Amino acid sequence: MKRILTLCAAVLLLCAACDRYPDHSVIVNSKDALVETTYGTLCGYIEDGIYTFKGIQYAKAGRFMAPEDPDKWEGVQTALYYGHQCHQAPRLTWEDDCEAFLYQWDDGVQSDDCQYLNVWTKGINDGKKRPVMVWLHGGGYAMGASSELPFYDGANLARKDVVLVSINHRLNILGFMDLSDFGEQYKYSGVVGVMDMVKALEWVNKNIAAFGGDPDNVTIFGQSGGGGKVNILMGTPSAKGLFNKGIIESGSMLSLADPKVSRAMARKTVANLGLNEKTIDQIQLIPYAQLLEAASKAVIEAYPDNFFYRAYGAGMWFSPVLDGEILPYPLDDPRVAEISKGLPTIIGCNFSENNMLPAVYHNADFRYQMGDTRQYLYVFAKPSPHMDGTFATNHCTEMPFVFNNIWLGRFMVGADKSAYKLADFMSDVWVSFAKNGVPDVKKFKWEVYNPDTKPMVVFNDKTVTVHAGDKFFDEMAGYKAEYWQYRKKWW
Repeated sequence: MKRILTLCAAVLLLCAACDRYPDHSVIVNSKDALVETTYGTLCGYIEDGIYTFKGIQYAKAGRFMAPEDPDKWEGVQTALYYGHQCHQAPRLTWEDDCEAFLYQWDDGVQSDDCQYLNVWTKGINDGKKRPVMVWLHGGGYAMGASSELPFYDGANLARKDVVLVSINHRLNILGFMDLSDFGEQYKYSGVVGVMDMVKALEWVNKNIAAFGGDPDNVTIFGQSGGGGKVNILMGTPSAKGLFNKGIIESGSMLSLADPKVSRAMARKTVANLGLNEKTIDQIQLIPYAQLLEAASKAVIEAYPDNFFYRAYGAGMWFSPVLDGEILPYPLDDPRVAEISKGLPTIIGCNFSENNMLPAVYHNADFRYQMGDTRQYLYVFAKPSPHMDGTFATNHCTEMPFVFNNIWLGRFMVGADKSAYKLADFMSDVWVSFAKNGVPDVKKFKWEVYNPDTKPMVVFNDKTVTVHAGDKFFDEMAGYKAEYWQYRKKWW
């Protein structure tokens, strides 16, 4: 009996040691994670069997100029940590303790030099053709980065045998201020942020095979502003053929900036800087904070009652411009159909974002009418338990589930068993769509959208399909929680 007790004690000590020191491996050396790209050799690292490459430069550009291919290099270049992100206004949410807790922001290092991407994959140089998923971060067109939220980490999706890519690109003033009135050299200044994204997709097309990915099977997906970027790329001729599926999460934005209005705002900003047509090139060297101040003054003078512009400055105003070349048509123009023809999409929002549902439907109806019937609609309805449940299913709550990163998103959505279960399922669905354009997993079959019955999947602990006229639609219509509703109790 004493021997049995001693053995049991030893087993318990061993288990305790295992809990204290979990099996986790990180390999960083000069030989095991080498990939040859078009521009030179990269060295990443391996974490728990996933090859990871961060901070890969996919383009270079002068301020307000079109992006170009990056320089080639000799020898081996490390790719171990995230690259710079675009300059942006200070994040006011850091002033709110609860907001900072929920999101756990990482604002990184900000720079004009921000054309970097990251790759996670199960295998390199193995000749396999894994589906590729390219993540476009949120933050409107004003802020954000591929590393801003902890659950953007791509390792868990890569474990499901896709290659995950996330990108940084130019935003706000630097990406979308239309200075074309000031000379040919600024011709593309209102769309360089879009051109960056296209350049990133070109990099993927040329290089992803070495990372075990299939350049002919690329899905772009994004949330909020990232969803809007998916919509924009679907209407961008230069992006045609660089991806073949899209996922739009809480971001069915179909509007582009009016070029006349954008050029007028740029002229006011330039005047606020004390520059003119003869001295305009000095704008290349002006510190970003000064540029932001001048643009914010112009925007706030034009829209004095707008909360977002007063709170976040000019960044929230500037967006991709309908320039007639890079973006030739409004995104709801029938001619966009030829650009996005044959591209199936998943489109959806969160339950507490019920004000977004009409935009989701409009997007799906438009694409249906354009002759591509493969649209799949969803609503995410599993509420966060935090803030006494008042955060509910607000903006961003679906992302830890999509990325299968509940632990990394635990401060936003909790980490109970039901969350892990739904995350494993939802990420399976997203991966299935990336693999073959059909988001079906085992017994789960997602009904293709049509404007008559409006089938929509509701993701929750019990995932169901609802149709127009079902009780769920009445519940959504009667649900009064607006974005930031939880602030009423916690602020």
